[in-house]
Amino acid sequence: MPQPVPSGSTAAPGHQEMVSRLSVFLRAADAALDSWYLYSDEHSDLDGWPYDPESYDERKAERDGAVWRAFNAVGEEADVLLDAAEAELDHIPIASLQNRWAWQLTQLREALDRIAAARTEYRSLLAVHPHASPDARQAAVDARNAEAWNALYGWSVHGRAVLEIHTTAVRTAAGARITTTPPPPAPPATAGHTTRR
Repeated sequence: MPQPVPSGSTAAPGHQEMVSRLSVFLRAADAALDSWYLYSDEHSDLDGWPYDPESYDERKAERDGAVWRAFNAVGEEADVLLDAAEAELDHIPIASLQNRWAWQLTQLREALDRIAAARTEYRSLLAVHPHASPDARQAAVDARNAEAWNALYGWSVHGRAVLEIHTTAVRTAAGARITTTPPPPAPPATAGHTTRR
């Protein structure tokens, strides 16, 4: 019986672990967003105006921070995941491709650039103000997270494309191995004997 193929033919060592960390991020981002939507619905009017703007902004900062921290687990290797997904696209049969995948990978790469810019700006600010108070540091963290929010949200939405591409590439590689496996040899024919039924 054919065994499942652990990874696509273009995957680098450790790629499956990176894909798993991306899955963890997506679940954490979903949880943070679900919690935020529930809070927002309960604490704002029908036009979307918060009843208590200060508390609302604090809760939004908590959401931004939760998604930023969740992304940290995959942020350093996100470029590698995107490179692998682009390479895997070249090995997926046209019939299995989704037209949106290439566009989504472009969106993810642009979002990654915006996240990196927010991180760089934050680090530069800390370098200029190494003795900033804890409150000032927290304000800088909140500003970084808010600046990166749209890009992080983009990863929470389009990051699933990386998983879909990887899964399709693995399935394609497994199918290719199954179809190229030669059939077992037929039993030798024995003269003068017939098979009883």
